[in-house]
Amino acid sequence: MNVTHKRLSKISQGIKYALCLGTAGTAAFLPAFANAQEATAAENEVEVIQISGIRGSTQASINAKRFAASQLDGIAAEDIGKLPDVTIADSLQRISGVQIERTAGEGGPVQIRGLPQVDTTMNGEVFLSATTIDSSGADFGDLPSQLFSGVDVYKSAEAKYTAAGISGAIDLKTRRPFDLDEGLTLSGGAEVTRGSISQETDPTVHGLISYNSGKLGILFGAVSTDVNLATDYNGYFDTSENGGIGAANNNFTWGPNSRGEEIRHVVPQGFAAFNKEEERKRNAVQISAQADLGEGFLLTADYFYTNQDRFNNRRGFSQNNRWYTFNEYAWPTENGWTGDSFTDVNGEAWGGVNAFVLTPWRMQSFTQVNINEETSHNFNLQLDYDNGGALTGQVRMTRARATATMRHGYGEGDMLSIDQGTLVTGPGQFAQPEYCTHGEDIVGDQGGCYAQFAPGGIQDSDFLLTYDASGAHPVFSGFDQMVNGGKGQRSVADYMADLDSYHIGAFSSEGNTDDRGEINTFSTKWNYRLDGDSIVTSIDFGVRSLERMVDHDQFSYTSEFGNGCDIAQWKAVDQYYTTDTCEGVDGAGEYLTEDVGDLTAGSWVPYTLLPPTRLDEHTTVSWQTDFGSVKGIPGVWSIDPENFRDPRQWHLDTFGNVQRTENGGATYDVSLEELNYFAQVNFEVGELSGNIGMKVIETDLYVKQNLVGASLPHSGLGPDTGDVVTERSYTDYLPSVNLAYNATQDVILRAAYSKNMQALNLASWGGGKTVGRTINGECDCLRVVNGTLTGNPGLNPWRSENVSVSAEWYTGEASMAYLATYKIDIESFATSGVVMIDEPDTDGIRRGPWPFTTQVQGEGGSVKGYEVGAKVAFSDFMDTAFLNNMGIDANYTYTDSSQQNKDVFGDDLPFVGMSKDTYNLVVWYEQDEFSARIAWNSRSPRLITTGTVDAVGGQSLYQDDYSQLDISVNYNLNDNISFYINGSNITEEIQQTYLEFKDQKAFQNEYEARWTVGTRVTF
Repeated sequence: MNVTHKRLSKISQGIKYALCLGTAGTAAFLPAFANAQEATAAENEVEVIQISGIRGSTQASINAKRFAASQLDGIAAEDIGKLPDVTIADSLQRISGVQIERTAGEGGPVQIRGLPQVDTTMNGEVFLSATTIDSSGADFGDLPSQLFSGVDVYKSAEAKYTAAGISGAIDLKTRRPFDLDEGLTLSGGAEVTRGSISQETDPTVHGLISYNSGKLGILFGAVSTDVNLATDYNGYFDTSENGGIGAANNNFTWGPNSRGEEIRHVVPQGFAAFNKEEERKRNAVQISAQADLGEGFLLTADYFYTNQDRFNNRRGFSQNNRWYTFNEYAWPTENGWTGDSFTDVNGEAWGGVNAFVLTPWRMQSFTQVNINEETSHNFNLQLDYDNGGALTGQVRMTRARATATMRHGYGEGDMLSIDQGTLVTGPGQFAQPEYCTHGEDIVGDQGGCYAQFAPGGIQDSDFLLTYDASGAHPVFSGFDQMVNGGKGQRSVADYMADLDSYHIGAFSSEGNTDDRGEINTFSTKWNYRLDGDSIVTSIDFGVRSLERMVDHDQFSYTSEFGNGCDIAQWKAVDQYYTTDTCEGVDGAGEYLTEDVGDLTAGSWVPYTLLPPTRLDEHTTVSWQTDFGSVKGIPGVWSIDPENFRDPRQWHLDTFGNVQRTENGGATYDVSLEELNYFAQVNFEVGELSGNIGMKVIETDLYVKQNLVGASLPHSGLGPDTGDVVTERSYTDYLPSVNLAYNATQDVILRAAYSKNMQALNLASWGGGKTVGRTINGECDCLRVVNGTLTGNPGLNPWRSENVSVSAEWYTGEASMAYLATYKIDIESFATSGVVMIDEPDTDGIRRGPWPFTTQVQGEGGSVKGYEVGAKVAFSDFMDTAFLNNMGIDANYTYTDSSQQNKDVFGDDLPFVGMSKDTYNLVVWYEQDEFSARIAWNSRSPRLITTGTVDAVGGQSLYQDDYSQLDISVNYNLNDNISFYINGSNITEEIQQTYLEFKDQKAFQNEYEARWTVGTRVTF
């Protein structure tokens, strides 16, 4: 990436400012305060709690909240290597106002007060995770919980804090040697986990060794985990990570339907049921060294490394429209209407549907794999100064590097003939002589023919299937119907059970990515404490420079055909050599020896790219009958995912050559430079204390996007034909105020105000254009139907004005209650929108315009709500044998929002990912040897994505109510050895989604229960 002189100068300027400030501050103030009385520092000490067990963890989090200068919640580990839950995200969801999403059933992205614009730091400074290279959100999928001592959630801003965030920030805290007792500390553990769907036993081992001499300390921690996660999916055909609307359209797409319907309804591109499995191999290492240099100087060096390999695969059954039609593909059964209705912005009437009649355009099995390799390195070097005097400070440098790669493999097996009798009747495609072995007419001058692709498949277009999602789980039916085919009169189910019925529809490896990210920071910050009776107790000041860069490449594996006259991403039966480049080339086609349909003798006819291919010709296959709770599917033969462990090698072995072909529309470079400086005044007047600060952030943004040429044949690839560079600068002034009033000895009233800014996901600035196309017989081409403009470099960052008020009542050492209310006025944000673009079809003719989804500038949104909760240790209030060992942690959060985007009734849509209601209840019991904890979390429906008006009438996709129950039991054999059992999602909850109306069900993700047995040893 090229960096301009202006931007390099600004980085250098920031470093110079930091060095000057740090050096000047040290030189000016150290001599004056080197011999300051240590008693002054003692006055500011807060109670230090030795954490042990559930009560100790609760007490530590309460203490952190009570003595914080801002509004804060936290989680403290119950012991070394033991956060309260299996994952960091699962622990965070117990905090009021925090919501999480699930990826492969595990806790993933995090929202605070309904918004995902959450900044994350590690030990107070930004870090880089391989799962969030270009993201501004929080996702802890590659971070093992065993290496963290706690997590703080900041819900109000202070100028001195590094973290940004619109709704809040999260600080992950690792252990350092000086945090542990002097001498040698050894800790380790081992566990095995088993899932109810995966039926795999997964090991985890972790260990920590630390030595603290009082002057020098070194700590080494490591975790190694093998995990097999499994989920069953059914509903709208969409193979993205957690499902979506996919390519759903309606019964008037591409013209009126033959049934004369007047009411519009959604028509998904298909319906599917499949298993999703993900193998995760994760290794993480933490190294920390500390040295007391004397005279108040403390040197700390940290290194945090993660490596995660994920093999994500899904395989199962799909019944879809083969991209030929929506109008004539699916319509409501007699009882399929839900009774819900609305009128869209164009005045068209719509109704909800949850049961469909399906025409047999395509029935297939499919297998898809994504192989992810993710690595991150985070370095930290800091010098802290605290000699007991008035001046304390820090100079700090961090360096972070991360890489993430994804490789995709896909194969599908069709069981409907494309030769004769079905809705998509060929005859097939033109093929080489060696495939003309089923009595076909030889019509090519080299012996070629229109070959039979599925001589053993179904040859019938009269049967209909049904899909009914009105019950708890979908039901497919119609497989008992008798149909004609290559094996004579048999039921649909019998043909599905016969491997001879299947032929390959397509192979591909597309959307592969290489991501590289860097974050570099240099900062210095200082605190000067004032003595005497001054209202101002201290002043914080500092400067910080940040450089963040992302290089994102997307590409497909293509192969050359016809001695190099053609190249293809989709190796498919419905793709054939391009006449313009291949006519007359040996091996690319033949001249007809007789008339065939509209073609006359002497015409050159291209071969199909993928000749007739049995499902098991290039891969191993197996019979699949388990699709989770969906009913009615008799089973399918599908490709074993193991065949695609190395997609590039597989395509090379199968097609004889392979190339990496870049997708210019989805490749970009983005660089973000920030220089910020702050000052904060801390004060105390009687029972009132607080801080007032100002942070100034100067930002330079550099975005390099690609100009995209016409799509290559047999692909969705737009080649890079040049670069477009956008450079922008903007400055944000971010004031903050935090107030705390000790109304009584045990009651604290708080108020906070701030202006916040957070950068967008870098893809929102840098991403390019991708085009969705379908096969169209009228033009004999790929027709544009929609598209995506991922990046818009003109978008502004997220900006907000936040106000919050809270009351906290501390009723005991491990007990408290609280009430908080908040409002976030969002000045600017990025939101999904639609623009109409007249993109040309592959024959060069423009038949649009067509809707392209993109990010557009949103303004005038707001989020408001309240939180109420309590932590209660019964021993703080009573002395009863059994209850004395028990406690509860309960909270509720209400969040509401408004923005410019509206739903189908004209009401404000919530922000994506937001639930109005979130509930948490934890009940715990603890005595010397035994402890147990049961935790329940529930959230109301959340918005997943919005749909376009032309496709689905503007209906939005929601996740329905979701609840999860977790449990843990721990037994301490002695002070050093403990055993435990953890159960996650023990009731095997289901993520149900719906399109606008709860009865119009879209898809289900059935998550597995996971049980863990382990032991932990500490010396």
